[in-house]
Order: sequence, then structure tokens, then C-alpha cells
Amino acid sequence: MKNLLILSPGRRVEIVQYFKDAFHKENRKVYTLDMSDKAPALYFGDEYFRIDKDFAHLDLYINKVLEICKEKEIGAIITLIDPELVLLSHYKQEFDQLGVKLILSNLDFVESTFDKFEFYNKYKGILKLVETVGSAEDALNKLNSKEWEFPLFAKLRDGSASIGIKKINSFEDIEELKTEPKYIYQPFIAGKEYGVDTFFDLKSGKLVSMFIKEKLAMRAGETDKAISVHSQNVIDEVLKVQNIKGLYGPIDIDVFVSNDGEVYINEINPRFGGGYPHAYGCGVNFMNLILNNLNGNENQVSLDSYKEGIMMLKYNGLYFKDTND
Repeated sequence: MKNLLILSPGRRVEIVQYFKDAFHKENRKVYTLDMSDKAPALYFGDEYFRIDKDFAHLDLYINKVLEICKEKEIGAIITLIDPELVLLSHYKQEFDQLGVKLILSNLDFVESTFDKFEFYNKYKGILKLVETVGSAEDALNKLNSKEWEFPLFAKLRDGSASIGIKKINSFEDIEELKTEPKYIYQPFIAGKEYGVDTFFDLKSGKLVSMFIKEKLAMRAGETDKAISVHSQNVIDEVLKVQNIKGLYGPIDIDVFVSNDGEVYINEINPRFGGGYPHAYGCGVNFMNLILNNLNGNENQVSLDSYKEGIMMLKYNGLYFKDTND
């Protein structure tokens, strides 16, 4: 039986535990690896590894991961952070030669999601995206032509976890950002924000599972409080994501629904979203889908098989590590 290696689990203890619940049923192990010995989820693997990541020599890091794959009979790898998606993609051939399945989407799609302006320009003909411009000057032109009105949102092209997001309420606010070339600009969408956890089958590439939650509160860029909902309008728009080729595994999608009912996709992240535990708690089990794929089977489509009105409220847990060991 082949085991699973989770890279960079960070704080996501629940994800590690969910994988263990699924894989242990087939007597498979779940290993964890992180560059930090202060990553709580690291210590929840059946066995864990800490490897320093020399960003000037990433091939050395990958070689160490490959050695672990050989030693521990790893059959699949998944990372829980964005930058490693691209890194792993560049070494796909080496992992394939060992028979290790990388649970990630194609490199072309993954790279496009890291640049929010490139993502908008590349997929605005396929998806209904929040209109985006790439400079303060373009935002000013939209305002002066009355196409847009205050407030606006400014965010970093390559930002994550809501870092750097600014609400623009005046021309003075835009002037302050003119010297910041990495910012993009969007109109404010008055309405509700939803997080959609989707799973694209690792064999067929089909969208086979979906969970929709209305975001009630955010903290540090992650959903902190939410409630499960059913929305055919959101489903219809998210289904269009299937028109993008090369999507596999868990895909996190942020959606806005305006007060007049218009549905917009804001961002797509090709990994587990921070709010995925809500889906799992409502019975939407991506770990079982992954395991079924690794056993050579395609998953059946099930997009609306959870109860509406289940609220998720996050809270902090604690883990104690004896540093004398």
C-alpha cells in the first residue's frame, strides 16, 4: 500500500487529521514535511520531517523529498501552500519516475492564478470575473468616465491571505498608491461573498464535488465564520470553470453575488481553501475522493449533497512540543 506525504501543512492540523482518518482505513500512513519546526500541523503526521528550504538551491530540497518518497513508499504528494505548486510542477517527471502522484493542477493554470491581473485577462472570456485594471491611471480613467464609482478595492497582483488589500474611498487614496506598481484595482461589489470548495477528479478532470458557504467573517485572509448554503446561480457560474483545461484535485473559488443577483468569480486558488473544514464537517469528504482516485477509480459527480444552514465557527487549539527531545 502506498502512503501520502503532505508538504508545508503549517497550521492546518485538521487537514492532516482528515487525511489520516481516510488513509488509515486502508492501512496507509500520512507523513508530514515542513521547513519550520514551529508548524503545528507538522507534528500530527504519522511521522514527520523537517527540511530547510534553500531558495537558491531548490533542487536540493526536491532531492530530499524524493529520498523520503523512496524510503517511506510514498504514492502521492499534496502541498498546502501556493508556491510549492509551481515548484512541484517543474519536477513532475522526477516524481512520475518514482510512481508518485502529484495532486495538483497543470502548471499553466497554476502559474496564472499567482498573478491576479494575468488571471483576469486570461479567463475573462470564459468566466464572469470582477472587472480589473492594472494601474492607478486606469482606475482613475474608469472613475472619470463614470464607469466606476467609489469605493474601489486595491490589492497586490501576487498577494495572498488578504495581505495588502486596501479600500479606496477617494482620489487622494488612489494618489497614494500611484507609486506602487504591483497593485490592481476593482470596483466594490455590494452584496454577499461566498467560498466554494470544489474537487476536480484526478483521473477524468471533471468537477465532481462542490460545497458552498456564505462567508460571515474573515480573519487573516481565511474564512473564520460561515454558513452552508445552496445556490443554483453560484453552481451555474462555478460549472463554467470546467471550461478551463487541466484542473485537478481541490480548487478553492471565491465568489461575489451582488445585491441585484449578479454572480462574479473573484479568485481561484488551486489548493485546499482555508475554509475547507466546513465542507468536511458537512460530509463533503475530498480525502475519500483522493483515495478513490489513487485506487484507480473515477469519482461520481455529487454537487449538492450536504445540508444547508450548518454554521462553522473557528477557534484556536493548542499543541505542546518538548524542545528537549
